[in-house]
Amino acid sequence: MIAIGLVACVVAALASTGKGEGEAANLEWVQSAEGADSKAVPVPGGQGTMQLADTNIRATGTNVSGYSLYIVGSSLTVSAGSPVGGGRVLCRIKAPKGAEVAQSGGDLRATYPRSSEDGIYSQEVPETVLMDFSSHGGELASLEVPDRPRRFTTEKGVKVEWPEFVIGEERIKYFIAGKPKKDLVLPFFTVWRTTDVPSAQIGCTLETSAGKATTTTEAALPDRSPPIDEEAEELKAEEREEAEEEKEAEADDEG
Repeated sequence: MIAIGLVACVVAALASTGKGEGEAANLEWVQSAEGADSKAVPVPGGQGTMQLADTNIRATGTNVSGYSLYIVGSSLTVSAGSPVGGGRVLCRIKAPKGAEVAQSGGDLRATYPRSSEDGIYSQEVPETVLMDFSSHGGELASLEVPDRPRRFTTEKGVKVEWPEFVIGEERIKYFIAGKPKKDLVLPFFTVWRTTDVPSAQIGCTLETSAGKATTTTEAALPDRSPPIDEEAEELKAEEREEAEEEKEAEADDEG
């Protein structure tokens, strides 16, 4: 299903972001679509399955340079009890030619979870991400993370590394410590920028001593996003701020 929403934007003062203190446009996603769940494939060794689900894609409006940002996310689920101890999972998000992975305010690629030798069970899932993206006269854009998962893994002991960079493809490599006691869920997402119609191909390959298994899906929007209407966004931001102030005043009166 395709959902087209109105753009809403506020200009928020942010702390140091790697580009110094400044203001960032708080952009909303104006297009969204869901990708189909992948086929559930057998885990090597004959016990358990793995599948990609909750796949989605969303895009911002288009700036004056013709670029939009879009986020692609999915979750790999490996069924409880699967013989994956010591296994490795390589998940790929491949964008079409011309798309570029976005850069965060700290000049890191906009791929999550982050690489971590200490494990990702306690790694914070951001509520918002700050991207290098020109709009509203600024160089930064703040975006809410849609359908934010509680954790990047449901099992402790899962570690992540980012393999060597490949143009047009973001990769996340997971190291699994042992057989999952319950379904192992590994959510991931990445943010891209493009002048074309947003889309992506997603695949995850599990490798164990018993062999390899791969599951794939894809997600796409129907068209490019409309231009960002900065005047309309600022008006809506003011209206939303006034509504929040009214709610706070009502709460104070009731208290």
